[in-house]
This record gives sequence, C-alpha cells and structure tokens, in this order.
Amino acid sequence: MKILVASDIHGRIGAVKKLEDVIRAFSPDKIFILGDLLYNGPRNGVPADYDPMAVANVLNKYAKKIVGIRGNCDSRIDEEILKFKLQDGVVEHVNGFRCDLFHGDRITSDIVHASRGDILIFGHTHVLSLRKADGLIYLNPGSVSFPKEDNPASYATIDEKSIEIKNLEDGTVITSLLLR
Repeated sequence: MKILVASDIHGRIGAVKKLEDVIRAFSPDKIFILGDLLYNGPRNGVPADYDPMAVANVLNKYAKKIVGIRGNCDSRIDEEILKFKLQDGVVEHVNGFRCDLFHGDRITSDIVHASRGDILIFGHTHVLSLRKADGLIYLNPGSVSFPKEDNPASYATIDEKSIEIKNLEDGTVITSLLLR
C-alpha cells in the first residue's frame, strides 16, 4: 500500500496544486492529511495564493482516498464544503504497521494509543521530522505551505519498504527510514 502524507496546507492553492501533481505521479492508495487544511490562522499573514474554496475543490477530487485529521485551525463547518470527514485522531493500518494519526496540538491519551512497533504520524509544528525511538517511529511531514526552521515545503510517502520525506518543489528525498 502506498500512502501520501501532507499537513498544514492553510488554504494555499499554490501548495495544493503542487501536492496534486505529486498525487498524480505517486498514485497513492490513501492520502493522510494531518490538519489545518483551509484556514490560515492568525499568525501566518495572508499570502497571495490564499483560496480555501479552491483548496477544498482540489482536495474533494480525492475524497475517497483522504483520511482527514482536524487541526487547530480547522472548524467543524469546514466539513460542509469538504467531501470527507475530519477527525481529531484516527488509527490506520498500513503495511503491517499500526499508525496513529493526529494533528499534534492535542496530544492526549484519548487520541494517541501507541505501543512499540507503531508509527506516530502528526503535523502542527511545520517542522519535518522522521526518527525511530523507544520502539516507535515518529513522522511529521512538515508543512506544504508554511515550513519552519529553514525547511522546504515538504510531504511524506510510505510504501512497503520505507518512509520518505520529500521536497514539494522537486520531489527530492530530504530524509528516509527503512521499515524492515
């Protein structure tokens, strides 16, 4: 199974159009979107390509593949224009791994139920990260729209062999981890 993981779009149509190019090329079985889909948030400023309705229209094309997570900038009203649900946290099983998906602003025992061998997949920080520690794999794909700490706009892919975080601009691998 091939998975595409993206986070923190914040209503930027330019980022979503690039992500759509990745979707077409990678042809994932599922797409995990880890929150902050449509709205910008008060600290980000309003970029020229801010267009939440256009972002929703692009994402809705892939609604059957999307597992959507609610971020701190997402509202329950967003689901009126999205054709997929947003959840606070969800567990997905991918290639023999139990994956806990959540945004990252609310890490509580009600949302995260990880144990050794699981993958924690989260966004929120806008800082890409991929590491293995204490028997868990931690994946934050970074942000496709407002990356922080001098990181490029990024996303992640998961397949049977590895997890890779890639540059949204050119698809180059920034970091990777073998799963087996």
